[in-house]
Amino acid sequence: MEQRYSLKNIDIYEGIPEASFCEIAPHSFEDTYKKGHQIYTPHQKDGKIYVIKRGEVILYHSKDGKRSIFDTLGPGAVFGSFDLENDTPNHFAETTKGSYLCVTPVNEFLKIISAHPESMLKLMQKMATRINDYEFKIQNNIEAAAERIYQELQRLHKKRQHSLLGKMMNIPLQVTHEQIAERTNLNRVTVTRCLKRLKNQGLVTIEKGTGIIHLRDIAEV
Repeated sequence: MEQRYSLKNIDIYEGIPEASFCEIAPHSFEDTYKKGHQIYTPHQKDGKIYVIKRGEVILYHSKDGKRSIFDTLGPGAVFGSFDLENDTPNHFAETTKGSYLCVTPVNEFLKIISAHPESMLKLMQKMATRINDYEFKIQNNIEAAAERIYQELQRLHKKRQHSLLGKMMNIPLQVTHEQIAERTNLNRVTVTRCLKRLKNQGLVTIEKGTGIIHLRDIAEV
């Protein structure tokens, strides 16, 4: 059941008088959401900013029925559609437990932080922390993916060397990015980035034109 907005325990709005907030954002409210509730999806317009007072929300993308969670948010976190020109999200937001959220239309939210710049500073600090977390996660994912690709290349190389034909002839390792993607269950873009990373680290060299891959033993590094 929707209720009037309360600023209690919401650090981003700390110091803003309730009367001032209600005047600037008359359509704001707070509401309770059950576990597993989809707050918004990429298939519908939303145009709201959410602040979690209690509970937990995951943000994720979905392709072919497979979810890819890119953030898990707890009390105090701010999320939603900050773009005035496009009020359709590019991801899903869903509660993982019973949650209590504060909801503000994005146009009113922007008026709040315009009238109270201290709120903008707090929002920027929150977003900076989130961005650092994203970058750390991406870095770890790339490192893990690069290691996975290198191990697969080593496996393929050893398999060719130990084959009957491989013992008779020096068969070079030649495999496309698409084939690597299929073998490692990674997308092609990730494979390309990781191969570039491995090349910069001196772990592989790739002949231009032929695509033949030469490996350096990871034990040498």
